[in-house]
Amino acid sequence: MLSSVYIAGRMGESLDDGVRIVEVDGCVPGPDGAFSTFAIPVYSNMAKGSYFFQAPKGSLIIVKGRLEVKTGLGLVVVNEIDEIYSSKIEVRKTTFAEE
Repeated sequence: MLSSVYIAGRMGESLDDGVRIVEVDGCVPGPDGAFSTFAIPVYSNMAKGSYFFQAPKGSLIIVKGRLEVKTGLGLVVVNEIDEIYSSKIEVRKTTFAEE
């Protein structure tokens, strides 16, 4: 039985119950030649203030997790370890001289 998975995609919307959608692009085109996008629910028991829930939509994420069935949600990936690369970089000006 498959229970450990890795997914790589983009951060989507946050849902209730500790779930954030991760969007993954398909690698095989459909009959019309277009590539589909899959919305995978990722469950985390981290605080709502954690970067997993606060990262901007479109940020890149790699998740290692396990598959579980959650009541009311169905099949989800339970986040064990993640790495998030934000698409919005804050640039800070630093100077050594007093202004």
